[in-house]
Amino acid sequence: MSVTKSLGTAFVVALASAPLGCASQSTAFHHMSAADHEAAARTTTDSTLAEEHADAAKRLRDEERTACYGVADADRDMGPFGRADSVTGVEVVRDRGVFPKGPLEPVGVSVYLRADSGMTQQWLGRIVACHLAHVAVMGQPAHPSPLAVPNAEVTVSSTQVGFRVTITSRDREIARDVVEQGRQLASASPATIAWY
Repeated sequence: MSVTKSLGTAFVVALASAPLGCASQSTAFHHMSAADHEAAARTTTDSTLAEEHADAAKRLRDEERTACYGVADADRDMGPFGRADSVTGVEVVRDRGVFPKGPLEPVGVSVYLRADSGMTQQWLGRIVACHLAHVAVMGQPAHPSPLAVPNAEVTVSSTQVGFRVTITSRDREIARDVVEQGRQLASASPATIAWY
């Protein structure tokens, strides 16, 4: 489920799993795309499980429809990183984690975008939320994107010359996936990757 909150001058998109049906559903069930749920509903012989998969797929498609209202199909499909020329840099974000005096560890990436005419921070936040909902429906996007990593926190903010989309997680495995997707995005675009 995608939730967009306004925090001062930044938009935060938090990814969380909504409770679905029975408590025994696995984490894998919650990370399935709508397409995966629909395929599972068609192939299972358990009618209760088939109904849970169908309900989950419908919920994800409804969330996409709501999040993507008024957003162009290209922005929905490709997300904010779809045009390689708009990505101006990718930077690894480091934090001390739970220990205030601990070593800095990678917790995600910040992707810097060039400002297009008429683009606002709020509209970019809408594009991000729509793209996240679309990925939840369709599965992994065709191009590398740190936004495709489930259960990460996404923040959109303005810079002097554009925007910054920051994707982070306190979970080391998720953070590692985000950093790897950030590396792939940087190598697929004229962007530079900075390791701070």
